[in-house]
Amino acid sequence: MAFSKTFKKLIFPSTPTKIITVFVIIAFLIIGLIFIEWTGGINYAIYLHLFFIPIILAGVTFSIWGGILTGLIAGILMGPLSTTSIMRDLYDPSSSWIFRLIMFCIVGWLAGSGTSLFKSYIKELENKHTTDPLTGLPNLYGLTKIFSELTSSSQELTVIVVEIFHMKEINITIGLEGGNALIKQIAAHLKEIIGTHAVLGYIQNNRFAILVSQESHCLDNLKKCAALADISYQVNSIPLFIEPHFGVSNFPKNDKSLDHLIRKALIAISLAAKEAEHVSYFNENISLATERNLMILHQAKEAITNNSFILEYQPKVFLKTEKVMGFEALVRWNDPILGSVSPEEFIPLIEGTLLINPFTKWVVETCFSQMGVWHKNGLLVPVSINFSIRNFSNPALFKLLEDQLVKYKFSPHFLEIEVTETAVASSVASIIEPIKRLRELGMRVLIDDFGTGQASQQYLFELPINGIKLDKMFVQSVSHNKAAEVIVKNGISLAHQLNLEVTAEGIETRNQFDLLAQWGCDIAQGYLISPALPEKDATKWLMNNLS
Repeated sequence: MAFSKTFKKLIFPSTPTKIITVFVIIAFLIIGLIFIEWTGGINYAIYLHLFFIPIILAGVTFSIWGGILTGLIAGILMGPLSTTSIMRDLYDPSSSWIFRLIMFCIVGWLAGSGTSLFKSYIKELENKHTTDPLTGLPNLYGLTKIFSELTSSSQELTVIVVEIFHMKEINITIGLEGGNALIKQIAAHLKEIIGTHAVLGYIQNNRFAILVSQESHCLDNLKKCAALADISYQVNSIPLFIEPHFGVSNFPKNDKSLDHLIRKALIAISLAAKEAEHVSYFNENISLATERNLMILHQAKEAITNNSFILEYQPKVFLKTEKVMGFEALVRWNDPILGSVSPEEFIPLIEGTLLINPFTKWVVETCFSQMGVWHKNGLLVPVSINFSIRNFSNPALFKLLEDQLVKYKFSPHFLEIEVTETAVASSVASIIEPIKRLRELGMRVLIDDFGTGQASQQYLFELPINGIKLDKMFVQSVSHNKAAEVIVKNGISLAHQLNLEVTAEGIETRNQFDLLAQWGCDIAQGYLISPALPEKDATKWLMNNLS
């Protein structure tokens, strides 16, 4: 790295270096002339070749004309101004010194032209390394160089990252070439918008970065860039609208590395997108939340390996008779580093990664093991477990369920699979076959959190399910909220018309219990009946209530 920087300084010298080089060239010319005169003239001089040093140096430093000019000066010094032999007082004939002058000029021209070609090649390589070929804008490496120059004076700098959402879908629709054409159009618009007050770069597939030196310019640029969403782009005569999101981080407040500032701006974008915001500013609270999420995922992986998760079982009862119906298996986690972590916090994170497969495998195996113990003791009740939508794309899961049924030898209808309505509503077509396969294995399937998703009536008749679970948000509001009452009543009525069983979760008061029983709900679950219990306490509760 140090050699590379030194080499570049020699090939692309700064102004002070050029001034020093001029003095070095003059010094070599004078020294060469003195040495030749002291040693008896041109005929006896072994120092004539000293003149090639300043000629070549001039060609390298000042390109072709510098080399030729120095060659011309050297030729004159070694021509009519120099003697052939001092002792004989002889002067060089014109043909001799003119030929020498021409040779010096040729060497200077060769040094200069060779250096010019080499400089062009180096610049071309550097340009390829620092410029994105699609947009012609600086890439991440190029922006990093510009960032270093801008921040060398320790001035404050704002980094704006612009991410174009749904580019994957656009590429699928109009092809990669069409997608590239769209990116070029967006780049042109951004370049026009920000003008000369900022530096625009293209850092990744669908992401741009803008370096702004003043906060007032940052706000102005953000307002202008927001107009990107209102522009109709044309690719292959197809009108396209884009959805840009903006993340903002600041140097040196948030970080001193451009790579880290871009990453933090992207973190701000990801959190803003969840809240349907288009602009988000990074702050340390976001950083702490992100670091915690990463720590949760790391510790979750360890917990799966070390069997550190715990399954607890929340009882369910029939509303009409108040007799035991079964349990829902719920995961609990008390991590040695993070402490108690809520399922609402760690499960969505796990669902977003490939950890969901080993995590679900652990849940299935642990649940089957406990059900096996209960069944050996004659405690025959169904247990429901929760699946993620991503589980259904894992063929190994169905093999696991089959193997567990063979291993523990109990009827598959004792196992219920719950999947959330939101997940189902987002992918009805892709989930039909996996649910059919679960039903073919003899298991029951329930839609959890009913009422929180979309198009409920659509999937109720399309999916081969056994029942629905009313979301606790509505259940806990039935006694004081008319809208919740209407939603719950209609949900129960609709489900029964489709021969589906209805479970109400989150029941906390006797009034809620009685109202749901009055409206014909089938099964109750919630703190009124019992909180989730560790396996030993769940066994005791089951034995007491079954008897």
